[in-house]
Amino acid sequence: MVLVVLLLKGGLVSAQTKAKKILVIGIDGIINTAIDYAATPGIGALRVNGSYTMSGYGGVPAYTSSGWSTMLTGVSSDKHGVTVNESFSGNNFAQYPSVVSRMKSALSSLVVASVVRTPEVNTLLNGAADQKFQFSTDDEVYSKSVELLKQADMGAVFLQFSSPAEVGQAVGFQLRQAQYVLAIQKIDEYVAGLHAAIESRSSYANEDWNIFLASTRGGTESGIPQSSTPEEINVPIIFSGAEMDKKEMIGTALAPRENADNILRINKAASGDKTYVRIPIKGTPLQGMNKFTIEFWAKADANSSDPSIIGDKNWDSGGNPGFTICRSGSTWKINIANQKTERYDIGSSKVLEDGNWHHIAVVFDKTKLCTIYQDGEKVNESVLTYKDADNMASPYDYICLGQDGSQVYGGGAPNWAGSLNELRIFTDALSGETIKKYMYLRNIENGNHPNKASLNLYLKLDEVRGTVITDYSGKGHNGELVGPASERHPYYGMGLTDIAVNILSHFGISVNSGWGLEGSVLKSNVPYRLFKVPR
Repeated sequence: MVLVVLLLKGGLVSAQTKAKKILVIGIDGIINTAIDYAATPGIGALRVNGSYTMSGYGGVPAYTSSGWSTMLTGVSSDKHGVTVNESFSGNNFAQYPSVVSRMKSALSSLVVASVVRTPEVNTLLNGAADQKFQFSTDDEVYSKSVELLKQADMGAVFLQFSSPAEVGQAVGFQLRQAQYVLAIQKIDEYVAGLHAAIESRSSYANEDWNIFLASTRGGTESGIPQSSTPEEINVPIIFSGAEMDKKEMIGTALAPRENADNILRINKAASGDKTYVRIPIKGTPLQGMNKFTIEFWAKADANSSDPSIIGDKNWDSGGNPGFTICRSGSTWKINIANQKTERYDIGSSKVLEDGNWHHIAVVFDKTKLCTIYQDGEKVNESVLTYKDADNMASPYDYICLGQDGSQVYGGGAPNWAGSLNELRIFTDALSGETIKKYMYLRNIENGNHPNKASLNLYLKLDEVRGTVITDYSGKGHNGELVGPASERHPYYGMGLTDIAVNILSHFGISVNSGWGLEGSVLKSNVPYRLFKVPR
């Protein structure tokens, strides 16, 4: 036996082409911990044969209407416009149509069916489907979907189950609630039955099926929607099929992706060289701010001493003018002083260095109050006695991340280490309610943030290469990455925006860059097979 490459008219011979087919299962209301907790052998079979995450990014706001819009259009809510609970009002589907429309435009002969609980999914999103059905129960959705999967010419089936959301809203999205767990296990029975229906097709051996499963949103323990809690945003997503990698998609183990929500990780270089980001502020509203709100996401490494996480002052002395948000034991604090060396130190009582992501926010109003927040909750505040005439400007012309304003601070040498995401500085004092409502929202330059006019720095930290850190505030305050010890990773391994582009990829439909889709193709296997043949 020898290994040969077969050629036909100058081309490489591939395995026999199989007919591409897909089943897309959208489920409303499965929280990210539920599948691993409940008995779900049907869903487990999909995981074994695919790429998956139990904590994918569902998007903000986390409603059923917005989740379906994100999943089917491939763009987040700031583009598709669906931001109201139980409503598709304000949608921008004319510019960002459903993937079903894109499939039918490219492959007009492809037979597509859509079986849903929410009628607007069919009327507003999947209107281009050849067969559309809407039912009041999941049992009816399941029965019709099995029937459709038996059709010889069926090419794609989109279906919606909603009972986990209905039960969760009644008793809470809680694993200690048997009714909620049983609702998820019923969904698993449906998934197993749908999978069996596909495998029982007489033409199955000549077909290439993908099965995508995703929860469009999670839910809170109380059952009352908040739209932006981790329990609502983090959702299970599974892409099952022969072409998919067989692995769990964990952000820290993946390379950064274009147009994805990436993070910047700052390490401590073995050489002792400092690694940090510096943002020039000379002559800008960011220098010597009398009012500001600084907020960002941080996942701290185990640091030592008191390195600056972000600051513009010389941190060798807390009396030096300017500010720094720095490590303080296993937590953090803000130090701020005016040019008369009058200082305040206001610390958090919550742990920062616990291996988890935390949202940090500081609201400073020079003549009134400084309040600090962690994960959307107020943890400390101090009444301030500064005067209107007091100058808060440091003598340095940079705000730095992972360093102080002097760029040479050595406490915890050579720099603070950890991961950062979504840094925003407003030259205004935001309310606690606003911080909590918008802390999870991405792309706020395109959204309805009430303080957007005072946004003077917005670093998404999504860059996959290079040293330029782009400012999305519109003010042009781009930063520069300095030093040799940084990494970039996806914040989430997968997201609902990935579903549309992977559906298109499965069918070989090229994505036009003008469509503005935000997802990434996750399959990585080679398109051809080599064969061993007799000599």
